[in-house]
Amino acid sequence: MRDLVEPLWLPILVLVGVWVVLWRTKRLPRWGAFTGAAALFALWLVSMPFGAFVLEQPLVSESPPEDGWTPDYIYVLSAGFDLGDRPQADSSGLETTRRVNRAAAIWRDFPSATLVMAGAQPRLDGVRASTQQGFLMRAQAERLGVPSEAIIIDSVSLNTNGHAKVANDADFLQSTTPLLIVTSDFHLRRAQREFSRYFDNLRMVGSDPDITDTTWGDIGITSFFPRVHALRDSTVYLREYVALMLSDLRN
Repeated sequence: MRDLVEPLWLPILVLVGVWVVLWRTKRLPRWGAFTGAAALFALWLVSMPFGAFVLEQPLVSESPPEDGWTPDYIYVLSAGFDLGDRPQADSSGLETTRRVNRAAAIWRDFPSATLVMAGAQPRLDGVRASTQQGFLMRAQAERLGVPSEAIIIDSVSLNTNGHAKVANDADFLQSTTPLLIVTSDFHLRRAQREFSRYFDNLRMVGSDPDITDTTWGDIGITSFFPRVHALRDSTVYLREYVALMLSDLRN
């Protein structure tokens, strides 16, 4: 889908121009000039692909399996699904789809492992069954070659903290059970923090496709111009930082 405003730098540049005019004509008090400048700078920063890249890096704490390590269970953390006119028309969201795709690929390397589709979508009581998210994820995994008997659905947990707590309460898991957690790259640190409260033998794998990965070598002049997708990503990353702080307070 085409972004509503692309390139984003144009409306931001207009805002900067308006601020400069107000500042030069002394229509802004000193505190207003300072606050406006800081707000515009922050908006430009989080709207740049470079800014989004910098914000994401501390959140990515991947620890892929090393040679000789084999998971007993592969936890796939759900990220929501999109409602259709009827349950049969529902579809997994982009992040959930990526996570299941990556988990199915990993399962082919560890076919003795069991996939756990973790999580239900909150605030859908009376609209969809709590198992709907798990059913969608299981159907996708089966299309990718994972047999149904190798899949378990957790339809109880509603968030990252809940995924870990429900896993801790599962009678088939011990604190030393080898677990591999699959989630979005930006969600790795929080997922690791929550699961490590209960489990000692964890490995974390991000689900972002390699083609979407950005490295320092990819940074160019265009990375410093605001883009709608970068602002969207930065919003997700900033929310993740808040969730990390709340996780520590809650626990």
